[in-house]
Amino acid sequence: MKLPSGFLHDAKRLLGRIHYTRSKVPIQTHILATLDARGITLAVADGGHWLETRTEAPPEPCEAQTFLIPVEAMAAAIRADKGTSVTFTPRGPCKRRELRLTAVCGGIQGESVHPTLDAGEFVVRPVIEGTCTTVPARTMESLAVVAGCASTEPTRPLLNGVLFNPEEGGHLIATNGRLLANTPAVVPSQKFILPNAAAHVLAHPDFTGREVEVTLPRNPDDLRAAFRSGNHLLISTIIAGDYPNFREAIPADVPELVTIAGERRPAVIAWLRSLPDTGAVLHLTWEKRGQLTLTHRSRSSAAAVLRVPVEIQGNPPLIAFNPRLLADALEIGSTLCLRDSLTPGICRHPGGRFCVIMPLRCEFTPEEIARSTRASAEHAA
Repeated sequence: MKLPSGFLHDAKRLLGRIHYTRSKVPIQTHILATLDARGITLAVADGGHWLETRTEAPPEPCEAQTFLIPVEAMAAAIRADKGTSVTFTPRGPCKRRELRLTAVCGGIQGESVHPTLDAGEFVVRPVIEGTCTTVPARTMESLAVVAGCASTEPTRPLLNGVLFNPEEGGHLIATNGRLLANTPAVVPSQKFILPNAAAHVLAHPDFTGREVEVTLPRNPDDLRAAFRSGNHLLISTIIAGDYPNFREAIPADVPELVTIAGERRPAVIAWLRSLPDTGAVLHLTWEKRGQLTLTHRSRSSAAAVLRVPVEIQGNPPLIAFNPRLLADALEIGSTLCLRDSLTPGICRHPGGRFCVIMPLRCEFTPEEIARSTRASAEHAA
């Protein structure tokens, strides 16, 4: 079997989003290669996912074949020169299978032999029979935006994923208890929770660049979903259970608005991410109209201050946030909607998506913060 080196590079980047090489089951650390009438398919699997990518078969006649590519062989194959082909030749009996690899590297053709396993023992590709819905590429792009707000704590399994909610025109929701992201999206008519690992795969450009066909099983006990985008397919388990009532966490009245201009937002986010996260408290104050002052303070002195020109509507309160969480929220929306120092804030985007962020206790008065920011400015001068 001959595979273009470019296809192998692209396949490794996509398939690597499933951490199959970490599997404790030896056969699942391999890539399944199949040549048939559809073309050449490379697939990986773990306990909850099947991920495959396909390219057209070479023009010369080839017999159908299936074999396993071990990790070392794939690493050798992607070192092949750009624009060349890599030849895989399986040989030997089932219990002593070997894979011979021929590739051109640095203009020199070389060979290597790698022990492998019998492809007949690899897991069988799952089959889902059910309703298929075509969603636009925008849905996968939105999924990539909100997925970072999902919980990763094993004690909160229902929050370890993104909710596909068809109600009210369709939404994607993710929360970790401190952030809650919500974005309008075209989704299937059946509600389900997609795990974080699957959302990470679907954030790859192979899925965000075109329409995706989503298939959900007719049988409600079949906890799987399939996502096909062109020659790429992901089949994933979905999380069983009812998602918590996220609406209770969304404040109804947040009249004070602060908008950071689009060209300034990346710099603000980068500054927030540079601050220490452990025990960090970031205070937001408005010393004068049209200026947001972000003060990161320790109990002894001001550690960092950033002043940002903003557009203000109303009278925003003194409020405190975790800097990393605020950075995540500003990735979703640039207009910060506030009510008081105790009510969660909302970062809104003109396109309808938003992120709710829980505040922290303000440890200093506005006067203390003002004194420390003036001292920092004088010290810098």
